[in-house]
Amino acid sequence: MRNRWRTGLTDFSDCLLAGLLVALASAPVVTAAPAFAAGCRVLDRARHGLARPLWTTFWADFRQAARGGVPFALGCLAVAVLFAVDLEVAGSMAGAGVLRTALWLLAAAAAVVAVRTCAVFAAGEPSWRRAIAVAARETAASPGHALLLAGAAGLAVVLVWMLPILALVVAGPLALAAVATGGRA
Repeated sequence: MRNRWRTGLTDFSDCLLAGLLVALASAPVVTAAPAFAAGCRVLDRARHGLARPLWTTFWADFRQAARGGVPFALGCLAVAVLFAVDLEVAGSMAGAGVLRTALWLLAAAAAVVAVRTCAVFAAGEPSWRRAIAVAARETAASPGHALLLAGAAGLAVVLVWMLPILALVVAGPLALAAVATGGRA
């Protein structure tokens, strides 16, 4: 009983440490995707009892993911700006309620594919381009897992909105959710 409690506490602390490392590596916004992919990879390894300590393995994984991940992060940032502009424009049009709802659903789907792309790359996909295609296929093939991941991402946004300091650790549980719902674990 005591050993199970200690194992659970170790998993929880690994999750929070991974979130903190992702936040630290994401300080320059263009490195957010490689940082998240590295967080997914170290949490997957920690879940299976491999590759400790987390600190050193995270930075090695981050350097490897950063090689092609920066263009992907820039693309995600451009899509986010495009959605924000579209939401502003949709507010001034007739039928704004329906259009805004459709845009929010499309944004949620894009966020799920982006998060899952990082998890797919972390699972060993060598190319970010192929990771996007695999993530889109996995999202379409398992809508239940996609809804769970969308719920986890939505909860992360709400937690950061309610208590902004949680932005330092919320990426860890989100990375764990991405790994757990990816179908590759």
